[in-house]
Amino acid sequence: MNPKEQKNMQDNITLIKTGDDQIEFVKQRFAASSTVTASEKIIDRFASRVDVLGTGCWAWTHERNDPKYGGLPYGRFFFEGKLWVAHRWIYEQLHGPVPQGLVLDHFLVPSGRCIGALCVNPGHLQPVTQRENTLRGSGPTAINSAKTHCPEGHDFDAVNSQGRRVCTICLKAYKREYNHLRAAQKQAA
Repeated sequence: MNPKEQKNMQDNITLIKTGDDQIEFVKQRFAASSTVTASEKIIDRFASRVDVLGTGCWAWTHERNDPKYGGLPYGRFFFEGKLWVAHRWIYEQLHGPVPQGLVLDHFLVPSGRCIGALCVNPGHLQPVTQRENTLRGSGPTAINSAKTHCPEGHDFDAVNSQGRRVCTICLKAYKREYNHLRAAQKQAA
């Protein structure tokens, strides 16, 4: 989902829980977990910075990192002298640490059922490898990895020495053209 589609989706989402309602809703999730190390005061502070949306997303409404250098506007939360990404903090409070070598993926974003970076609902997060997270996204890497045919419509049917997928039909045509040009240059010289 591109940023414009995500913005349009955000504009069309209605709040279903606000104020004391949302705080109680979020606190119930904390109460069901045995790994929570935060005090009730911290949980209240976190919950007061969340709006529960009709999609099930918990939209972060407080401090965010600056996305102007190409990043996403993730929520930030200060806890025990450390600045956390808000969705990671709540995930670790409810489920324990993210396993080594994995990152949290907002896995419902491609389906249009999650607002993405500003969602802190731990139910919308899944630990995956960085590669899997990238391929699930909507960036150039994900788009190109999903392609199965070259621009001429032929199947990618081989892998070159750099590990890139290639179309052998187009590769042979390119080499033929290249060899003809080289031969013509040699004759002209």
